[in-house]
Amino acid sequence: MTNNWNTADWPSQEQQDRAEKIQHAICNELNLAAREGATPPELLAGVGAAIADLITCTAGAQAVAPWFARQAQLIRELQSPN
Repeated sequence: MTNNWNTADWPSQEQQDRAEKIQHAICNELNLAAREGATPPELLAGVGAAIADLITCTAGAQAVAPWFARQAQLIRELQSPN
Protein backbone atom coordinates (compact mmCIF):
# COMPACT_ATOMS: atom_id res chain seq x y z
CA MET A 1 0.00 0.00 0.00
CA THR A 2 1.40 3.36 -0.96
CA ASN A 3 -0.48 5.35 1.71
CA ASN A 4 -1.30 7.91 -0.96
CA TRP A 5 -4.99 8.68 -0.84
CA ASN A 6 -6.70 10.07 -3.90
CA THR A 7 -9.17 12.45 -2.29
CA ALA A 8 -10.66 13.54 -5.62
CA ASP A 9 -12.90 10.47 -5.61
CA TRP A 10 -13.90 10.66 -1.96
CA PRO A 11 -17.61 10.91 -1.28
CA SER A 12 -19.15 14.24 -0.38
CA GLN A 13 -20.17 14.96 3.20
CA GLU A 14 -23.79 14.35 2.21
CA GLN A 15 -22.89 10.94 0.79
CA GLN A 16 -20.87 10.10 3.90
CA ASP A 17 -23.80 11.09 6.11
CA ARG A 18 -26.20 8.89 4.12
CA ALA A 19 -23.75 5.98 4.27
CA GLU A 20 -23.45 6.37 8.04
CA LYS A 21 -27.25 6.43 8.37
CA ILE A 22 -27.44 3.20 6.35
CA GLN A 23 -24.66 1.65 8.45
CA HIS A 24 -26.55 2.41 11.66
CA ALA A 25 -29.79 0.97 10.27
CA ILE A 26 -28.03 -2.23 9.20
CA CYS A 27 -26.28 -2.55 12.57
CA ASN A 28 -29.63 -2.12 14.33
CA GLU A 29 -31.10 -4.94 12.24
CA LEU A 30 -28.10 -7.18 12.90
CA ASN A 31 -28.31 -6.51 16.64
CA LEU A 32 -32.02 -7.34 16.58
CA ALA A 33 -31.35 -10.57 14.70
CA ALA A 34 -28.61 -11.47 17.20
CA ARG A 35 -30.95 -10.84 20.13
CA GLU A 36 -33.45 -13.13 18.40
CA GLY A 37 -30.83 -15.89 18.31
CA ALA A 38 -28.99 -15.47 14.99
CA THR A 39 -25.38 -16.61 15.21
CA PRO A 40 -22.41 -14.67 13.79
CA PRO A 41 -22.07 -17.07 10.82
CA GLU A 42 -25.77 -16.58 10.03
CA LEU A 43 -25.41 -12.81 10.27
CA LEU A 44 -22.35 -12.81 8.03
CA ALA A 45 -24.02 -15.08 5.48
CA GLY A 46 -27.06 -12.83 5.41
CA VAL A 47 -25.02 -9.67 5.01
CA GLY A 48 -22.87 -11.27 2.31
CA ALA A 49 -25.94 -12.45 0.40
CA ALA A 50 -27.52 -9.00 0.65
CA ILE A 51 -24.35 -7.35 -0.67
CA ALA A 52 -24.11 -9.88 -3.51
CA ASP A 53 -27.74 -9.22 -4.40
CA LEU A 54 -27.20 -5.46 -4.44
CA ILE A 55 -24.12 -5.80 -6.64
CA THR A 56 -25.98 -8.18 -8.96
CA CYS A 57 -28.87 -5.73 -9.31
CA THR A 58 -26.64 -2.72 -9.95
CA ALA A 59 -23.63 -4.09 -11.83
CA GLY A 60 -24.53 -7.63 -12.83
CA ALA A 61 -23.67 -11.04 -11.42
CA GLN A 62 -20.21 -10.96 -13.02
CA ALA A 63 -19.26 -8.06 -10.71
CA VAL A 64 -19.89 -9.90 -7.42
CA ALA A 65 -16.69 -11.97 -7.13
CA PRO A 66 -14.37 -9.11 -8.18
CA TRP A 67 -16.03 -6.80 -5.65
CA PHE A 68 -15.50 -9.25 -2.79
CA ALA A 69 -11.95 -9.96 -3.98
CA ARG A 70 -11.16 -6.23 -3.95
CA GLN A 71 -12.61 -5.85 -0.45
CA ALA A 72 -10.42 -8.72 0.75
CA GLN A 73 -7.38 -7.08 -0.84
CA LEU A 74 -8.16 -3.75 0.84
CA ILE A 75 -8.50 -5.42 4.22
CA ARG A 76 -5.17 -7.22 3.78
CA GLU A 77 -3.51 -3.92 2.84
CA LEU A 78 -5.03 -2.09 5.79
CA GLN A 79 -3.92 -4.84 8.19
CA SER A 80 -0.40 -4.90 6.78
CA PRO A 81 2.20 -3.43 9.16
CA ASN A 82 3.93 -1.63 6.28
